[in-house]
Amino acid sequence: MTIPVKAKVALGVFGALVLVAAWQYLSYLWKYAYSRGTRTGVVRKLSVKGPPYCKYLEGEMTLQGAQPGEEPWRFSIDDHSDQNSLMTLLRDNERNAVRVTIHYREDKPIWWRCNPSAYFAEKLER
Repeated sequence: MTIPVKAKVALGVFGALVLVAAWQYLSYLWKYAYSRGTRTGVVRKLSVKGPPYCKYLEGEMTLQGAQPGEEPWRFSIDDHSDQNSLMTLLRDNERNAVRVTIHYREDKPIWWRCNPSAYFAEKLER
């Protein structure tokens, strides 16, 4: 029994798609949580930016011991909805200008993410 040409083409296309999907998944695993750390300072700005199809939160923190004129540390979070407890804590600390420590992870650039920051806040402590 021979396999029809259409079936061979369909299997070839399906195989190529599986290879690309596997490559993207392995790339994501390699780039996600490349490093972890903490930063201490005062959260001075939180804003939701981006086009309607790709919104992201950008936060700015003035680091403890920063020199005058030094750029603030920019970060993001995975879920910027109001129901997220981390978002609520960040807004409260921004309002009160309290010094906090943010536990973050750094991801290497991934092509489907639209936020420019590689740092993602995961936990907040006072």
